[in-house]
Amino acid sequence: MKKNIKLATVITTCALLLFSFAGSVQAAPTYNRYAGQDRFQTSIAIARQEFQGQQVQNVILASAYSFPDALAASTLATKQQAPIILVGTTMQDSLASLNFIKNHMTSGGAVTIVGGTAVVPRKVEDWLLNAGYTVTRLGGTDRFATDALIVKSLNVTTGSPIVIASGYDFPDALGVASIAASKGWPILLCGPNQLPQTVKDFVTSDQPSDIYIVGGTFVLHNSIQTELQSAAPNAQIQRFGGQDRFETLSQILYKFYPNPTQIYLANGFDFADALSGSTLAAQNNAPILLVDPKAKALPPAIRDYLITLRTTGVTPQVNVLGGNIGLPDWVIDRVNARLGIGNSSITPTPPTTTTSSAIQLPLNN
Repeated sequence: MKKNIKLATVITTCALLLFSFAGSVQAAPTYNRYAGQDRFQTSIAIARQEFQGQQVQNVILASAYSFPDALAASTLATKQQAPIILVGTTMQDSLASLNFIKNHMTSGGAVTIVGGTAVVPRKVEDWLLNAGYTVTRLGGTDRFATDALIVKSLNVTTGSPIVIASGYDFPDALGVASIAASKGWPILLCGPNQLPQTVKDFVTSDQPSDIYIVGGTFVLHNSIQTELQSAAPNAQIQRFGGQDRFETLSQILYKFYPNPTQIYLANGFDFADALSGSTLAAQNNAPILLVDPKAKALPPAIRDYLITLRTTGVTPQVNVLGGNIGLPDWVIDRVNARLGIGNSSITPTPPTTTTSSAIQLPLNN
């Protein structure tokens, strides 16, 4: 009898221990975060995910601080099957990015720099050349000239759809970047009142079948649409323009992403992480959803889009571009809640660290 009591006690104790242990184990993560210690290493973390440890043959280098030159780079990067890696205005800022190229790029690979020497320093270009890489710089006299060089390098088929976006603000262009990249559509930048001559010439010669204007009449006036219609009279022109960046984005989402299998979240008030992630999103035919990390709730337009996905039975994989400061956990929790996904643990990408083969520079460089 005593033996039976002892056996029952042991079984009960083991069961309690197992139950206690199981309760302490976190649920399987329902979203992925791709982030590093800063915007440079976040771009590297995204590139690692995009290429899964494979050597890359092409790289797009863009400024981490100046958005205009890099806005159109997503389509070019996707065409070249290249990651967008961010660099700073000094070699010291660019060390992590150059280390990534050194350790993950094939010998003699091709690097395309978007922007002039004011945003991507010549020292970076010289280092790449000395390391044996093929380097092409697409940098014009201003943001519109640089954009024209990028568009020209795409060699798009005559009649292909195009995107028109503001060259003076980034949210609208970022909202359409992944769909433009996945489709191979060029993004042409312009001012608020008038088309640059390079854009007008391109539209006249290309005669696109569709023209998507991204931004309301406050950022791109009706005169822009009139000029486009005159240059390409047979084109179908559609404007995506809301009261703010989030409403504009939601119109893009409903048009192009009614049932995505993945979504990518990014800070709607800083361009760097969304730009770096645009090629990863394009690779997975997924949208980038911009949010406000400082607000107390999701933007209503984005919230309503997520609710629409849920009510239509769509539950996409949630991915996060950037760290906890730029995109706090509560934002992802609310996104998951709108999609009907339970709370989860975070699965961060480990920050990129220098290795034994890292580049060493004097501090005065």
